[in-house]
Amino acid sequence: MAALTSAVVLVGILCVLDLLLTIGVIKKLREYGPAGPTGAPGKGVTPLRPGEDLPDFTAVAVDGALVSLSSLPDGVLIAFLSPNCAPCRTKLPELVAYAAAEPGGRDRTLAVVVGEPEECERFVRELSPVARVVVEPKGGPVCAALRVDAFPATLRVHADRNRTVVTDHMVDLAREASPR
Repeated sequence: MAALTSAVVLVGILCVLDLLLTIGVIKKLREYGPAGPTGAPGKGVTPLRPGEDLPDFTAVAVDGALVSLSSLPDGVLIAFLSPNCAPCRTKLPELVAYAAAEPGGRDRTLAVVVGEPEECERFVRELSPVARVVVEPKGGPVCAALRVDAFPATLRVHADRNRTVVTDHMVDLAREASPR
């Protein structure tokens, strides 16, 4: 009988310990958010959320045009892709189709291709006719300003009372490219 009582007490202690550890993990997850702790690019940066102000940035597109917050039209889609990412290679035709169907031309879609220039050639070649394209290394100025370190990523941006805000950070390109 003493062995049974000891076993029940031991199991109870283990359950309480498991519950305390689980509560600790939940607290850490809430602190870090869904993308990990806020920090330097590549270290689990928390992406911009809908309603957050878009920070200013400056980059040079492959066609030589200067791209900044003030140069973005209302409703622009900003897409982040990397040629080293299998889902990005899959999403590339979808993004090209979306951007080609977007009224207003190339300026309505900003594609940020992240990687070495030689690696990015195919993406640049396919996206340049339909979108403004910026090539930058991981952690480059646009990725750092918009807190993107995972690919593919998309942001929909709108003007709201003299400020530019993110309205969506997970855009379904296939659904949005369907007849408008």
